[in-house]
Amino acid sequence: MALQTNGLIIPRGMVLPLRLYHVNGGSLGAASTIVRKLKEHPIEFKERKFYEGFSDVDTDGSMISVYYTVGQPITVQRMKDGEMETQAIYSQGRCEYIIHTKERYLECRGTSWVSKKGLLPLMSILGVEFDGVNLSESSMVSLCRDAALVKTVQISELDNPALSQIQLSGEILDSAEWTIYRRQGVIRFFRGYIDLPTGSQISAQITNKGTLLIYKRGVGIPAEDVIAAVSMVMKLTKN
Repeated sequence: MALQTNGLIIPRGMVLPLRLYHVNGGSLGAASTIVRKLKEHPIEFKERKFYEGFSDVDTDGSMISVYYTVGQPITVQRMKDGEMETQAIYSQGRCEYIIHTKERYLECRGTSWVSKKGLLPLMSILGVEFDGVNLSESSMVSLCRDAALVKTVQISELDNPALSQIQLSGEILDSAEWTIYRRQGVIRFFRGYIDLPTGSQISAQITNKGTLLIYKRGVGIPAEDVIAAVSMVMKLTKN
């Protein structure tokens, strides 16, 4: 999971993976109630020799941040005294969930398998369901047109008997292929430099299923840029 220091989010790798979900059904309740519920499920060992739980719960009243950690044993082979020996070690993952109580959506920062695995216990604790975010085709086209630079676009569900999908790279928006294939299919994702409403710019990949990969530039990613990017995408889901 990414560290955050001095206003910068520092991913472990080159990108910050981020997934968005709508909160569906049920009442979230007061922030203090949500915090209390999450603190009642700390990290601890479960059946079948794995551990999971929530920690570092924090809130400003309108948003609640909590970390989810999961560890499970995996079997590995290691050389010892000239012979292969089977050992069990723990593979651990960690992600951050940010619950936007007023706007009723969930922001997941971290590795995909961890953030997905933590959704079931989180839904159980909160008594709500999470629905995947979807961006309309017009929203995806709008994002591409407003981008500072689009480097790659994948278009699927083509109305073309010879092609099921196509990926374009290069000066895409100035190409005849963009004009042709954009009208024949659905933009699955695009990658490039995105201008934010705040005046900042990020290098990112955005899918029509509400997932983002935000690339760090230099040491990390300004937290305010991540916040602006999430807000921009969530506003488009209302279109």
